[in-house]
Parts: sequence; structure tokens; C-alpha cells
Amino acid sequence: MLKVVFTGKMDLPRLPANEEEYRRLGAQFVKKVPCSTEEEVIAEAGDADAVIALRCPYTQRVIENLSRCRLISVPSAGYEWVDVDAATEHGICVTNVPNPEEVSDHAMALLLACARKISLLNDAVKKGWWDSLEKPKIMQLLPPISRLRGQCLGIIGLGRIGRSLVPKAQGFGLKVIAYDPYLSSAEVEKIGVKLVALDELLSESDFVSIHTSLNSQTYHLLGEEQFKKMKPTAYLVNAARGAIIDEAALYTALSRGYIAGAALDVMDTEPPAPDNPLLKMDNIIITAHTAYYSQQAFAQALRQTEDEVFRVLRGEWPHNLVNPEVRERFNARWQRLK
Repeated sequence: MLKVVFTGKMDLPRLPANEEEYRRLGAQFVKKVPCSTEEEVIAEAGDADAVIALRCPYTQRVIENLSRCRLISVPSAGYEWVDVDAATEHGICVTNVPNPEEVSDHAMALLLACARKISLLNDAVKKGWWDSLEKPKIMQLLPPISRLRGQCLGIIGLGRIGRSLVPKAQGFGLKVIAYDPYLSSAEVEKIGVKLVALDELLSESDFVSIHTSLNSQTYHLLGEEQFKKMKPTAYLVNAARGAIIDEAALYTALSRGYIAGAALDVMDTEPPAPDNPLLKMDNIIITAHTAYYSQQAFAQALRQTEDEVFRVLRGEWPHNLVNPEVRERFNARWQRLK
């Protein structure tokens, strides 16, 4: 019997979502939660034909001990807990679940909330503040608010989510520029965006939105040096991965006025420690890693995650392959897929 194992630091109670297809394929579905160490993953998934991996370590050591595994299916857009190079070397496909619409919607919502000071004004009203001609107290909070149309949005990472954000931002009249070292100017111009160097993006943008993956090149990509290059009126939005930002440097930047504010859906440590100083600041919005969610997107992610498993077990190539260069090694180790 084929074996499919779900390993995660947290449960996805709706998995398995398609028990009938597991039965049809002659596959046993096994769930191990929580699963947070290399030893636990090896013990549970070492003899699996495919795994669904959620925030648990699929390191080189773990992958070397997956004797039958043909697929690591990740039920999210991010997959930084999987050593993709090691998986490729061992002929193992890695897939993810891109979720561009919800995340780009959330990023745009955070941008608008910053631009219009929504959170700050909401808190002020709940404290009893209200503007009037006689007592214009809340007017103290309004400056500076600039007209959105004509301002510049800089997108770091022009993958599916970054590209999905482009027309939404342009619909509000924003000029969009982007930094992505993996794309050419010609590719980016087709999207209607100008490709620039990171330093130029930081200095020119009124809003910077992060949509790159987390890896050794992007870890702490933005630190104090980068924040000093931004406009003091600029806002930073991060709906990608928390560790792309040096949080200590961000606190310094917000405290010293290097930038006007920030809106984060993700943080370096989740949940953040109660004494994290960012939680006490008025010029930051934090939304608890919820950008991925809508009822439709969550259900779709579960279906897509399992569908990738089913495709590989049926002898077909998965659709959202993170490591397309795996094909030669996969075919050499297993069998050629359709």
C-alpha cells in the first residue's frame, strides 16, 4: 500500500479532504501532529511515498532518510522549511500552493490603512476623539496624509503575488516599480512595471511592499542601512516572511523617523514575544499572518495540496513544481511521469 504522511507543527483538521481518492489509489493517509524535529519527521515519513509538510524541518538530513518519497507537497505559498536543493538532488519533487489574490488583497489593504491612517484614527475615535469645528482634536493626527494617486509603490519580488498586486495598485493611480534580481527588464516591462535596483526602489518609493521568498539571499534583506535610504514619509508593508526584515532595525527606523510607519502580516518569531517593542508602537499595524486566508482560498489550498499528491501517485507531473530542475533526477530514480 502507498503511504502519504502529513507532518506539521500544527494540525490541518480538514485533511484528508479527499479520502475517496486515497482509497482509489490504494494509499494510506497518516497524520503526525505536532512534528517539529528532524528525528520525528524521519520516524514518521521515512517510508512515505509522498508527504504533506507544514512548518516542520525537511532538512538535507531528513531528505536523505526519505527512502521512498517522490513528493514533498507544501500547503502554503512559502516553503522555507524544505531544503529544495537537497530534494532536487535526491529526485524529489517539491510543490507549493500559490495564493496570489488573497495575499495581494491584504497587502493593498495594509497599504491603504497606512496611507489613510485607518488604525490610528480608529483607535482615537474609540478613545473619545472626534473632529469638530469647536474641538478639532483629531486634526492633530491627520498630517501628513498625501493623496494616493501619483505616489510610488515599490514591490520587492515580482512573482505571482507581486504581479497580482500590480493592477490593484495601478487602479488607485499608483506608479509601480519593482526589484527582482531573477527577472529581466524586458520581462518586467510586459507587466507594466519598471525594473530598478533595490537602492533606487527604496529611495524612490512612497510605499514598499515585500513579496519575495525567504532564503539565504533575502534573510534580513532590509536592515537599518536600507531603512535610512527610504523616504521619512514612506511606509513598509510585509506580507511575505518576517525574517526578510531585521526587526531590531525596523524598531530603530520607526522610533527615529527613518520611515513613517509599517504594516506587517508576518514577523520573525510567530507569535511574537509579549515584550516585543514593535507591539507597543502607534505607527505599525500587525495582522497575525492572516493574509493567505479566505474561506475559498483555504479550501482551495487543501484541495490543491492533495491534488499534487494524487498526480504524482498516478504517475503525472505536479502543476506547481517549485524545483522544475528535478525532472532528470526524478526520472532516473523513479519512473518517467506523464
